Amino acid sequence: MRSDEYLIELRDVCVYFTERVGLFGKRVTKALDHVNLGIRDNDVIAVVGESGAGKTTMGRVILGLQRPTSGLALFKGKDIYSLKGREFEEFRRSVQWVPQDPYSSLDPSLTVGEQLMAPIRRWNPKVNAETRAEELLRLVGLVPPSFYMNKYPHQLSGGQRQRVAIARSLASNPRLIVADEPVTMIDSSLRIGFINTFIELMRRSSLSLVFITHDLALARVLLLKSGRGRVVILRNGRIVEEGDINEIISNPKDEYTKVLINAAPDLKRWLKNREEGV
Repeated sequence: MRSDEYLIELRDVCVYFTERVGLFGKRVTKALDHVNLGIRDNDVIAVVGESGAGKTTMGRVILGLQRPTSGLALFKGKDIYSLKGREFEEFRRSVQWVPQDPYSSLDPSLTVGEQLMAPIRRWNPKVNAETRAEELLRLVGLVPPSFYMNKYPHQLSGGQRQRVAIARSLASNPRLIVADEPVTMIDSSLRIGFINTFIELMRRSSLSLVFITHDLALARVLLLKSGRGRVVILRNGRIVEEGDINEIISNPKDEYTKVLINAAPDLKRWLKNREEGV
């Protein structure tokens, strides 16, 4: 596949951070180490790894927030970090972010409606911003939307704030959303509901999703419910496995993948039932 047929492509990307140690020494941390990844329209990729694996750094490179030390990050075949003018605006509109902590990403001095209408007016000036904001709230399950439009972030629960963050990421009609541990700060009983929200968003459009998580079982739920996509296992800045989620869980090639499986009781139960023919 030609590089311009990918929406986003990481080509041999390295991100190294150097810190001083003592007076004359230095330590190099390889946050990403020769990473290759292609993302198409309508793609679903679950990036799984423990803390420090390089997941967030990968997301930041995709979003244009972390320039690679070497290698290329491409948007429709062009270097993201060289884009200017209309091409940069198209990239900024097309690739959006859902953060781990929605409270820190929302302006506490603005209402939900104000925070949704601002990007709508920027990216879709011909659209009625208030009507579109209410549509987005309805889409992410915040109903009735009129109840939430005049609320401030501190008046919402963590789950409600995260749904607002998802709605805001949709305001530009993006082609790709990078969701960085979006359910980590949400009660475990509500997480499947958020997965269903992402599934519904992808069902309604050709939206692509990069879903960053430390939870391999949650990644499996997302991929099975979406009916497409693949898992990427990241360790110490390197992709150690990539492919079909059930195949990788059933036949892990890397010892680190086995560690992630053993840390997920639901996956161990599924494997046991499969072996027993249940």
